Amino acid sequence: MAYFKDNPALAAASLAPAKPVAAPPPSGTILGRMARSYNAVGGLINIVAQIAKIDPVAVLSVWYVESGGAPFVPGQPVLRFEVHKFYKYWGRTHLAEFDAHFQFGGHAGIPGTPSQNHKYRVAADGAWSTFHGDQAKEYDVFALATSLSTKDLACMSASFGGAQIMGFNHGACGYDTAAAMFDAFAADARWQVLGFFDFCQTNAGLLHDIQVEDWVSFGTVYNGDGATYGPHLAEAYGQKTALEALIPA
Repeated sequence: MAYFKDNPALAAASLAPAKPVAAPPPSGTILGRMARSYNAVGGLINIVAQIAKIDPVAVLSVWYVESGGAPFVPGQPVLRFEVHKFYKYWGRTHLAEFDAHFQFGGHAGIPGTPSQNHKYRVAADGAWSTFHGDQAKEYDVFALATSLSTKDLACMSASFGGAQIMGFNHGACGYDTAAAMFDAFAADARWQVLGFFDFCQTNAGLLHDIQVEDWVSFGTVYNGDGATYGPHLAEAYGQKTALEALIPA
C-alpha cells in the first residue's frame, strides 16, 4: 500500500491554507478552535481530503474532538498516556515496578474500567497523582514510563498528535516503530495530518463512515467508544456551514 506520508508532493505541499480565516471566533468555542486548526493545517488537509474523497471539515472535527484543536508545539505533540496499555506492553511482566508507580481501574483493587482512574507517582513511596488533562504531567508520566522500560514501549502506550493516534497503530500509519511515529509527529504537524489519513486509509471503513457521516461507527473503530465520541464528532461537524462561511473564497 502506498502511504500518503511517502508521497513527495504531499511532503512538500503547504501545511497552511492559501487563504486563512482572517478573524477566527473566540478560542473557547468549537468554531474558534476549528478555525485555528484550519489556519494551521487546513492547506494540507484540503489536498489529501480531496484525494481520499472525504470532507476536510470532518477531519477538522476529529482534530477538535481528539485534541481540542491545541496548537502544535515542536518536540511535544499533544499526548495522552494510557496506563492500562503500558501495563499490557510492559507492566504485566514487571508487576512490582509497575504497581509501585502506576494505577488504573480494574487492576490491584482500583475501581472502574481500565481506561479510568489513571494515576502515577515518580517515587515508590510518594503520593498518587492524576494527570489526564495536564500536558506537563502527561509528559512526566511518559518520561517515567520511558525510564522504566524503553521509549518505544512508552510510545506504544500513548496517543499523540492532533488526531491522537495510538502508538501501537504505527504500522497502520507506515512506521516501523511507535517511537519513529512519535518522532515524526513531534517534528512537524505535517506528519500528524498524513498519519491520520494513512490510518483511515488502512482502516478503509473509517473513510466510508466519514463519507456517510456515521460518527458512532467512526468513533467505535477509531477510539473504541462510538457512543461517547460519536455525538461529539457530530456536534463538531455541525460547525461545517459556519466554518466554511469564514474561509475566504
